[in-house]
Amino acid sequence: MNSDTSMYLNDSVINDYFKLIENQNPSVYCFDTYFYERFGKSKYKSVERWTKNINIFSKRKVFFPINIIRKNFKHWLLIMADLEKKQVIYYDSLVNHYEPEIHINILEYLQQEHERKLGNPLPLQEWEIVKGCNPVQSNGRDCGVFVCVIAEYLARDASFNFNQSNMASFRALMFYELLNQQLVTVDVDEDLIEGEIYRIFKRYCNNNMVLNRLY
Repeated sequence: MNSDTSMYLNDSVINDYFKLIENQNPSVYCFDTYFYERFGKSKYKSVERWTKNINIFSKRKVFFPINIIRKNFKHWLLIMADLEKKQVIYYDSLVNHYEPEIHINILEYLQQEHERKLGNPLPLQEWEIVKGCNPVQSNGRDCGVFVCVIAEYLARDASFNFNQSNMASFRALMFYELLNQQLVTVDVDEDLIEGEIYRIFKRYCNNNMVLNRLY
């Protein structure tokens, strides 16, 4: 699978987008992309101060966007802790790829954070680790877009109704959202997604040159 690095979303873009998700959905909490990099290397002591001003267990969902190296190319995936259903769910836009160590590490983090923050053990017998079912990519450059769109849908409890053919439009929409520091919800049926995103640009972009560059 070849990847076009010029189209690959970096940490800054991912973090800025997840901050928009968090701002629009107060019941979710989003760790930044550097969290797991540090936790994976140095474990809990290196990240325990990251949540000094927040109790993540007061939230409904917690997102962990994670970057890994697979066969010499970088790849984004997403772990979500659903604190209501007591599940740690693994989302990956590449088929037949699974990193069980990452999955287990996030559950380990939740155990240690629960003990430190709430003073009692996480009831592991009530929790499960789950491989999520999500749309998949067919190229080597859209994993970051998939992670962002998957998280945005999950944050508002929407069913996944998009696929690879929508990624160019969602990528352009993300650019617009980041530029304006506000998410725009695409809440339409699958066959209407492309038209809805185009209408969003026509509605909000008065400058046709901007519209043509984005879409």
